[in-house]
Amino acid sequence: MKHLIMTYFIMTKTRPRHSISRARLLAGLAVLPLCASLHASPPAARPVALEEDAKAIVLSNGLVRAELDRASGNLVRLWLGERQVLSNPSYLDWHTGGSQRLARPAVSIPADPRANGGAKAEVVFAQQGRGEIDVALHYVMLPGERALRMFAVFSHPADRREFRMAQARYVTRLSDKLFETVSVDAERFRELPPFDTPVEALGPKESLRFTAGPWQGGITDKYHYFTDAGGHFVHGWTGKDSKLGCWIVYGSTEDQNGGPTRQHNTAHWQRILLKILACSHYGAPNTVAPAGRVWEKVYGPWMLYLNEGDAPAALRADAERQAAAERAAWPAAWIEHPAFAGAAERGGVRGRLVVRDPQAPGASAAGAWVGLAEPSPDWQQQALNYQHWVRADAQGRFSIPAARAGGYTLYAFVGGVLGEFRRAGIVVTAGGASDLGELVWTPGRHGRQLWEIGTADRTAKEFRHGDDHRHWGLWLKYPREFPEDVVFTIGQSDWRRDWNYAQVTRAGTDGRHRGTTWRVLFDGDEAAAKAGGDAVLRLAFAGTHGAVLRVLVNGREAAVLRDFPGDNAMIRAGIHGQYSARDVRFPSGWLRAGRNEIALEQQEGGAPAKYIMYDYLRLEVP
Repeated sequence: MKHLIMTYFIMTKTRPRHSISRARLLAGLAVLPLCASLHASPPAARPVALEEDAKAIVLSNGLVRAELDRASGNLVRLWLGERQVLSNPSYLDWHTGGSQRLARPAVSIPADPRANGGAKAEVVFAQQGRGEIDVALHYVMLPGERALRMFAVFSHPADRREFRMAQARYVTRLSDKLFETVSVDAERFRELPPFDTPVEALGPKESLRFTAGPWQGGITDKYHYFTDAGGHFVHGWTGKDSKLGCWIVYGSTEDQNGGPTRQHNTAHWQRILLKILACSHYGAPNTVAPAGRVWEKVYGPWMLYLNEGDAPAALRADAERQAAAERAAWPAAWIEHPAFAGAAERGGVRGRLVVRDPQAPGASAAGAWVGLAEPSPDWQQQALNYQHWVRADAQGRFSIPAARAGGYTLYAFVGGVLGEFRRAGIVVTAGGASDLGELVWTPGRHGRQLWEIGTADRTAKEFRHGDDHRHWGLWLKYPREFPEDVVFTIGQSDWRRDWNYAQVTRAGTDGRHRGTTWRVLFDGDEAAAKAGGDAVLRLAFAGTHGAVLRVLVNGREAAVLRDFPGDNAMIRAGIHGQYSARDVRFPSGWLRAGRNEIALEQQEGGAPAKYIMYDYLRLEVP
């Protein structure tokens, strides 16, 4: 014990540059320096070791070393070889009207390497009987891994008041001296300035402009690094000079609220690295457990994965391989917790989705999202339980492996097809593999398609700025680019150029923001005008916030649409938030054989954040 306390003291001090052997001797934890190349042969796996005193617990496996604080459950220091990668302690927090953290948690060691031959270390920091929920944070270290693994269990006993959580996350701040390049995906792989670079807030407050140094005038915003949850499993930071990478890696998104299109934070300026457990940004749901409801959920697992290599691209490729290995090994066999469903408690579902639409013979289920979730509410608004989503292949075949046993509704949606497919009453049995066969989806139609604008893919990416939207202040370009608002002529206009990605407000000379009116011009035909019955304007929205939409057909009011979801996606540099769709019916006799006009009047003003973001528009006539 005396030896550990001496080690703890020395590791908090600044070390000489060449102090590997001295630190090794003092730590006594057999930490080996790593090879400089990712392609070098890895060292033989060493047993996990654990040492503890009244203040800290230290885990090591010969590759990495982690120091955990007993009083807070925080990860105080994390070493790869001889380099300490953190600038501040890493912590778990959750937001239930205010930020909550573990405070004086009970500490237990359910897997003690001193008793299991170094096969595994697991340390749990549990907070019970305080507030609406009980929270347990698990740290796990295994032999031969350059990683520290984690998962959290949130529980709501029956005797607690209502629990309402907007966000939960694990926050890591990395060393400014070792890391400078954020790496979220192929598009967002860029160097960012030091953490102490001066900034000014632009509005919203997360949009920051650097005011000094070589980065002066540049803008950063944490929302520029948000990503869709469905296909994302790795993000992190790398260092050009240090040749280090630090990554959040995980193998499943089943714990995520809001389904595969829900957007969450990853990493951003000031060397922040995040694992989001639950998130209500972009209109995603809060996690709500009413008073009297018993609820328990496992979030994770995830890992802090460390690597070394000659180039940032090589470090990312290695992290992606690790993420693929985590997915292939799902469900994680090393977790032993009653709330986590192991492989024996799970089953599979497979089938083939086929789209049959006589008016769109080329429609296909290739690449469709197919998922299992609760029957209600909309899967975008589900948070308490688990969802299981996969991508279909080019023929629409899908296989959902390792789903938790239970009853579900199967959902599917795909780019190019309006709406979604549903099949209720799907039962997953432990150890079973249900074959649903061919599932035929005939998308709903109300008549003959007269025209369409956009692609039904739940985003605005095909419209102007939709393919390059992660910039602050795009709404300021609208008055210059569309001085007369959008006027779109079917058969002549190009939606990539002539349809803005969002219908925003416009500031007048008095500084007040007012709503805008967009017009769609098209030629009707005599048959449609005389057919009788209703025409239907199909409107699909990629996002909305604070909007009221009045629809006029040749000057006649067809509908006033209210109660849209609020998601703030446009002001947060997104091209989608909460998807919704509305059908507007009107007598086909309102149409005429010549030129027709449909006006889309967004009536709400007062702020730039009020907007409508269209996904797709289609007019169907009898």
